[in-house]
Amino acid sequence: MTLVMEFRELTGSTADRALLGRVVLASSPASLSRRFFLGGKPDPADILVRYQRYLLAGPPAGTAVLALACGVPAGLANLAVSAPGEADLGLLVADPWQRRGIGTALTQGLWRSGRWPGWTVHASVLSDNLAAKALLRAQGFRLLPGAERGQDDYELRVPTTMTLVMKEAESCPSRRVSGSFSAPRS
Repeated sequence: MTLVMEFRELTGSTADRALLGRVVLASSPASLSRRFFLGGKPDPADILVRYQRYLLAGPPAGTAVLALACGVPAGLANLAVSAPGEADLGLLVADPWQRRGIGTALTQGLWRSGRWPGWTVHASVLSDNLAAKALLRAQGFRLLPGAERGQDDYELRVPTTMTLVMKEAESCPSRRVSGSFSAPRS
């Protein structure tokens, strides 16, 4: 059994902005600091104002895919086109939903959508973010040499097929339900 999740590509609508806000507000300052490479304790409201345009970037400049776990906004993956055939990956999973396979499912959903085969995807993580580094390595990202101090840079050439793997996770409070996965619509 797995966590029941729904994935949807965000369009930037008012409803989508509200869903994005719920993910950011459910993220601790430490999680926001790791995701946005910020010092101190970032204010979630400031993050929304400062990064909303990027977080909701849609085609042709990229994609933003939201994970809903039991109907609750739980995570967000972004691919922002940086050059022809290249994109930058961003991932944020709200604290209550971390370590349940949501980040893995979000990123694998991007690859399985059929929109990115052959693209080179770049990801940068803080050197002490062991969970993010493990997620990237498990999906085939390779560590690039010469990263800045305190930051590791990774790269993946998106293959034509990938296998979806999700941790068995407790679903909505105190019950397990059978899982489903649908790739984001492109």
